Amino acid sequence: MKYRTTCPHCASIFRLGPDQLDAAQGWVQCSVCGAAFDARPSLLMEDGSPLPLPAPVEPPPEPAVQPVEVAPAVADTFLPEVPPPAAAPPDEAPLAAERPHGIAQREVASDLPSIILIDPEIPVPEDLGPVPQIYPAPAPYPPEPAVAAAPAPRRPVAAEQPTAPQARIEYASPHPGTARTASARRRTPTWVWATASALLLVTLLAQSAYFLRDTLAGLWPASRPAFEQACDALGCTLSLPRDLAQLRIVGSDLQTEASGRLKLTLTLGNRASHVEAWPMLVLTLTDQRNQPLARRSFAPSEYLADPARIAAGIPPRSEQPLSLPLTVRDLTPMGFNLQLTY
Repeated sequence: MKYRTTCPHCASIFRLGPDQLDAAQGWVQCSVCGAAFDARPSLLMEDGSPLPLPAPVEPPPEPAVQPVEVAPAVADTFLPEVPPPAAAPPDEAPLAAERPHGIAQREVASDLPSIILIDPEIPVPEDLGPVPQIYPAPAPYPPEPAVAAAPAPRRPVAAEQPTAPQARIEYASPHPGTARTASARRRTPTWVWATASALLLVTLLAQSAYFLRDTLAGLWPASRPAFEQACDALGCTLSLPRDLAQLRIVGSDLQTEASGRLKLTLTLGNRASHVEAWPMLVLTLTDQRNQPLARRSFAPSEYLADPARIAAGIPPRSEQPLSLPLTVRDLTPMGFNLQLTY
């Protein structure tokens, strides 16, 4: 049987046995904070249930003095045939009458309701029967965890079963000035978590807007002025929107000039309601069977000589005429194919 007790100073829980309680009259020393306290006020069973109250011991009822008659069958079975006593002298007659022979009953019982006296002269058989078998007591089951804090029902006190020797618990001697108390866990207020979450969300949105500023300005052209102001403050650059679906080649022509020179003329249109970046021109020269002979890409700086015009982009809902002189060697192109890309 084991008990459990709680330190009133640091709320530590310990297990101890009856022998440890009796050795120090209930006083123990906490191995966590080093405080000495009486374990009896907070003593509980090992599973956390309260100690069972001992059942009241009632005094045994006084036996009623009643004469017990011996049944004839028992008397016939156990009474030996005793010859009648011989005539005794007048002085010895009272002594022979007071000495019982065979089975007799006391008139007044001392401890039991009736006591039978057996004649010691009757021979006892040597065969006492089989030797009684003594089986060891079953090991006690481990205590089950308490489901609720309700007190256990009162049970009658039973005889204690022999248990294994209890393990000895040694307590560390406390060092001066090192007593510790259990610190209560502080709960962070809800508004602190809400503020931190809002700050993290704002930071994430700001980072996304900074690194995806070109894409966002292209998807929402109305937000472009705000992005331009933010880039002026942060020192970053904002490129022009690039949407090939809003651009088209209205017309194009490849003219042959003297000494093998060619001249590419085209009209580039912007159908969007906002400015678009100048695209790259991909020119493919083909033969009479429309097989490619040569291919070349031209950046805006090659077909536009004005850097300010390149930085301004293609005006919204406009058509821009362009011309590009070419030099061809050892080729006789019969056709061409022109595409736009970024």
